Amino acid sequence: MNYTIQHLVLPSEEKHMEARELFYHGDEGSLDAEKRTLSLEKGQKVDFTTYLNACSYRKWKKYTIAGTLMLTLDLKGQAVISYVGYRKDKTKLQRTEYKTERDERTGRRETTFTYPENDEQILGFELTALDVCVIHGGYFSAEVDERKLNPVELCLATTTMKKEAYIKKNVALLQSEILNTDMEIAKHFYIHVVDNGRTLTEDDIHGKHVFLHPNTNAGGSGGYARGMIECLHQTPEATNVLLMDDDVLVLPESIIRTYHLLRLQKPEYRDHFISGAMLYFEEPKKQHEDIGTVRENGYFQSLKPKFDQTKLWDNITNEEDYPKSENEFAAWWYCCIPMTMIKRHGLPLPLFIRFDDVEYSLRCQAQFITMNGICIWHMGFALKYNPALVDYQERRNQLIDQSVTGVLKNVNAVEVLYKAYRVELLKLNYDAASLVLKAFEDYMRGPAFLEKNQGEKLLKENSRLNEKTEPLDHFPEAKKLLSESGELPEKKKISFINKWLLRITFNGHRLIPKRLLRDLGVTSLDSYYDPESIALHRELIAVNPYTKEAVLRRLDRKKYQVLQRRWRHLFRYYRKNEKKIRNDYRNKREYLTSEAFWNSYLDLQP
Repeated sequence: MNYTIQHLVLPSEEKHMEARELFYHGDEGSLDAEKRTLSLEKGQKVDFTTYLNACSYRKWKKYTIAGTLMLTLDLKGQAVISYVGYRKDKTKLQRTEYKTERDERTGRRETTFTYPENDEQILGFELTALDVCVIHGGYFSAEVDERKLNPVELCLATTTMKKEAYIKKNVALLQSEILNTDMEIAKHFYIHVVDNGRTLTEDDIHGKHVFLHPNTNAGGSGGYARGMIECLHQTPEATNVLLMDDDVLVLPESIIRTYHLLRLQKPEYRDHFISGAMLYFEEPKKQHEDIGTVRENGYFQSLKPKFDQTKLWDNITNEEDYPKSENEFAAWWYCCIPMTMIKRHGLPLPLFIRFDDVEYSLRCQAQFITMNGICIWHMGFALKYNPALVDYQERRNQLIDQSVTGVLKNVNAVEVLYKAYRVELLKLNYDAASLVLKAFEDYMRGPAFLEKNQGEKLLKENSRLNEKTEPLDHFPEAKKLLSESGELPEKKKISFINKWLLRITFNGHRLIPKRLLRDLGVTSLDSYYDPESIALHRELIAVNPYTKEAVLRRLDRKKYQVLQRRWRHLFRYYRKNEKKIRNDYRNKREYLTSEAFWNSYLDLQP
């Protein structure tokens, strides 16, 4: 049979137009968002071999039973069409032109081209209008053996917390573009909205295959655990659960392609996670990540560079196989998980927020499928820096993850925690340093502390220790320390004398008179560490160059001494009780990831 695997998509949101070349290159033409058409004048040329519209041919061949590939275009007007493919070697792109045809028909019609067997990474087409030409749509399809199609019931589980505008818009969009259509997926796609804030009603979220679940606020991990449970017990039972953030710009076609990918998956890939890419909402052409990894220093890193997906070279490089990293994970802004893996490995840990997706991928020893065009747009994290999340949640949860499920074996989480504490002290951020120590302290309380649903309470308490920033204009003295555009100065290698003095004096906190310290320095508001810029100042202006906000920090030796005494006490306790703490967590693993635990934790009836 001939099976459609992906559709041509045109920009339909204002944000899309900021990165139109994700959809098509060349002349802009005239877009009609309501009719979903692109009109070209005589001589205008467009190229649809792009991040969102090229066919990831090599991946469809690798992961699925897709056979001979065809492209069908719905056109009106005369045009020259070139059917092309691309692959790359180490230094350049290789373009193959399979056929160029001059179609002088004027009426609306469908035209289909069959690509020959090839080894291209991506396939696409280019079109030049010979007169007024209107592109009404199109799709790639493949020959498949109908008997080998997988039964798929795809459930979207999305967790929301007082972000009504985002979630209502996304649900309405998916209803319009998927559930209320005559496509096959409409019969096999379900939306579960887990409302941690309990602010939504059935009037807000309703419809065929759409379910609203008011939930105890147990953070992202609790929301997604509830979503998994609901998908497990729905009729028909889900085969795959798609976890997706609420505050994202979603492209329905990404979900449609995910469904087709699942339908055609080869048996050996059916347990793989499908990891959707995050593109920056504030810079929509740029990819943040499609697979993440945790480095030996304990911090997150994208497995791939920050690709500009309007560039063909980056599109193709993004599709290549990358060497596997030890701690790879799929973030839960868009992650499709087979129900077989949930049944085999259990539900998330009750971490409230941060490191829950990391731990789950590692616990499952997950392998991943990524594909150009399966993505969402999400606000970048530099704009949302929050010490209550980074210094408390991340540091605590990394220790818990290691202890409960034995993941991140190459990371010394206690050393990572100490370095985070030390950096905050050196940057004169005493409240953030205190949050790191609180993370250490709460981890050592053991699994009984984790079993209490107190994540919301802790987050509120910890957020009081976040610095109160002000507009950068309130700090005129900072201007001479920043670049003309308001950026932080470029990082420089620390001088030998400053490195020595920074270490010996703990950046002026001891063994040196205050009068010998410099007046004012500048640093970043987040955990970025530039020792040369912070060395030996009585005051530091901490700047967020993205939001143009800042806060003034002052050296305080009394706070330093109190924190150091607290650190030494906590570390002595840890060394004495390390083995018992880890064993206590490990012994609770099966229970903490079970449906019985989550039913109790969320006050659900089994």
